[in-house]
Amino acid sequence: MRNRIKSRLLYKYIVSYLLVFLVPFLIMSTIIYYHSVSSLRKEIEHSNINKLEQVENLTNERMKELATLAARISYDPRLTPYMISHGYYSGEAIEELKKYKANSSIIEELFVYYHDDETIYSTSGSYTIDALMQKKYRFGEWQKEDLISDLYTKTPFIKPVKNVVIKNENNDKYKNMIAYLFPISPNNLNPYGTVMYFIEESTITDLIQNILGESEGNVYIVDENNQVIASAINDESIGTEQLTSLSIDHYGVDNVELNGKDYSLVSVESKLSGMKFITLMDADQFFKRLDNTTILIIAVLIVLLIVGFVLAVFLGKNQYKPIQNLFEITNSKGKETVDLEGGNELETIRKTITHVFEDHQILNETMYMQKPFVRDQFLVKLLKGDLSDGKEINSLLHTLNIQMKDGHYFVAIIYFEKGTFMEDNLEEREKVFNILSNITLKNASAHGVDLIYNDAIALIVSMDRIGKNANKERQKLVPLIQQYIKKNCHLDSTIGVGGLYHEKDRINRSYIEALTTLEYKFTKPQGSMIYFEEIVIQPEQSLGYPKEEQIKLVQSLKQGDHVVAAETLRNMFTNLAEKDLSIQTIKCICFDIINTIVKTTSEIGMSNYIQDFNSIVDFHSIERLHTQLETLVLIICKEVEDKKESHNDKLKNEILEYIRQNYNKYELSLESLAIKFQLSVSYVSRFIKGQTGVTFSQYLQDLRMEDVKRQLKETDKAIKDIVVQVGYLDVANFTRKFKKLVGVTPGQYRNLNK
Repeated sequence: MRNRIKSRLLYKYIVSYLLVFLVPFLIMSTIIYYHSVSSLRKEIEHSNINKLEQVENLTNERMKELATLAARISYDPRLTPYMISHGYYSGEAIEELKKYKANSSIIEELFVYYHDDETIYSTSGSYTIDALMQKKYRFGEWQKEDLISDLYTKTPFIKPVKNVVIKNENNDKYKNMIAYLFPISPNNLNPYGTVMYFIEESTITDLIQNILGESEGNVYIVDENNQVIASAINDESIGTEQLTSLSIDHYGVDNVELNGKDYSLVSVESKLSGMKFITLMDADQFFKRLDNTTILIIAVLIVLLIVGFVLAVFLGKNQYKPIQNLFEITNSKGKETVDLEGGNELETIRKTITHVFEDHQILNETMYMQKPFVRDQFLVKLLKGDLSDGKEINSLLHTLNIQMKDGHYFVAIIYFEKGTFMEDNLEEREKVFNILSNITLKNASAHGVDLIYNDAIALIVSMDRIGKNANKERQKLVPLIQQYIKKNCHLDSTIGVGGLYHEKDRINRSYIEALTTLEYKFTKPQGSMIYFEEIVIQPEQSLGYPKEEQIKLVQSLKQGDHVVAAETLRNMFTNLAEKDLSIQTIKCICFDIINTIVKTTSEIGMSNYIQDFNSIVDFHSIERLHTQLETLVLIICKEVEDKKESHNDKLKNEILEYIRQNYNKYELSLESLAIKFQLSVSYVSRFIKGQTGVTFSQYLQDLRMEDVKRQLKETDKAIKDIVVQVGYLDVANFTRKFKKLVGVTPGQYRNLNK
């Protein structure tokens, strides 16, 4: 009888286990698997859209660069039809074309053609059309009549040129080229010539491949007529003819069938050039990427099956004893006993576990909810955390007449799309900054700080004291700021928002957090608002400390902010000490903190300051490790700060000295200064105005004028030679400018001062 009862219990538990656990598990596994395939597909397709938009933006930037070069060529007095065909000046014109070619890394060759002329000019010399096609290039499909017809274009267009042979190479080699023809002068209904760029197709395909990385599938760039301009091919089974046969007339994702197989097609169209950027991927690969998931599900199923049989045997033999033990465990350690329903201990266990889970969920939710130049210097110091005395901050605010609300504070960084501000619209850049330097909103005010980063402005926002609703008020303010920028500046902006603080001396914490959000701007569309708390609201797994602390530690090290770095490190170790973790887990977390600091230190090029690495990793107590890491963090932050200050001081002297030594060079410009010193054009412009009190153009003009005056008084050089020597090419225009500024002509000035 006893064995029969055990057998019946065993059979009962096995059947119950199969019905209650394994069958639902199989159903859920199937649902999860196909849901994973769908989610993965959407994720890859969305990622491809983002990558294609990057390719589009980068290609648009290159097209804009080429359009700018064509415009500059059309207005260059050294490249007029007369100058470029002149027997004496033509050599200088060819050299000038070489300089223009050097301005773009993607140009293989640059040509200039003037209508009704048999000659076409390039960086390697001038040719007749026939000589160009016979001695320099051999085109597989581009005939002379077509070439001349294209050179008379009135609108810019791109033409793929296949199987081009460059004759002057040692071995004739076929290359696929892309010709970009741009009529000159720009915006003229009757252009008098054309600038033609040759770009290797491989240059564009390499650009595509670098951005897409290891993405599977084919990538194409096609023109408005669905003609393939460039491509990166991974799937050779898809021909160009099949692609051009598809109807691609919308933005986004589509499903198409080719060769009897399903493909995912993602397309993005450039509004600037009309080109389409397309990825084509085999849909079967989405299933292949889940092979590991399939193996995992099967492994879990086998494990559950084994565990189920063992558990069934165990329960069959011991019957009620395990349930009683579980009941006692759930009511042990002084916890409140759950009322029994009919003496059912299983129900008690269920309720206890449910309560624990609900408490855990509530705890998780609670955790996750949880005078101009001097003015700029003051605000920069406030962002960097150099001012820690609240009374001193208030005194400086009063002295500088900066009105800040006395309540809550946060930092928002305004980032405009790259290329919004160029050399030819610096006045617009200044206008935008002046608009954003002081903003008054309801119950809040904002003060702009121009950052060194290209086209980025930090806003220190102060709010009235509101109480518990301050965070909600901040989330209302940020869209209002974005609307204000849209209305007054007519620009779209991405805004990274730091956390909310109640003291002015903690504004730098919010600044570090706002900087962190901008690292995620490439994953968001232009015009997004990225809040710091949103990027850290993710499952923390078994990290042992909030992810936001790790992010703040990394960013504070990079910025050299020792206050935030030390405070964040202290919070991480405090959090670790408060958790009830095993010694192995604690060691893993400690090594993770060490790795974060070492990795960041290496990224900023200061790994040489980690002198006693063995002592750090061979720690014997958490307190000792905290002390060692805190000392290291303070050293690194100090070196970063010293390096920044030293670099800034040196940079200031070098920029002004460079201008004083090279003011007589015609090509000296804000753009060339920005390239030489690796700064944004707008920052160089503001820096020079802050140091000299005048704009770059005015400062350059003053230096040149003083040199002209000196030479007019001290030398007998011809006026034309003096003017050209100081950097002016148009003598007549300079004479008019000199008379306007000085009151007399250069000749009269020389006579008056002899």
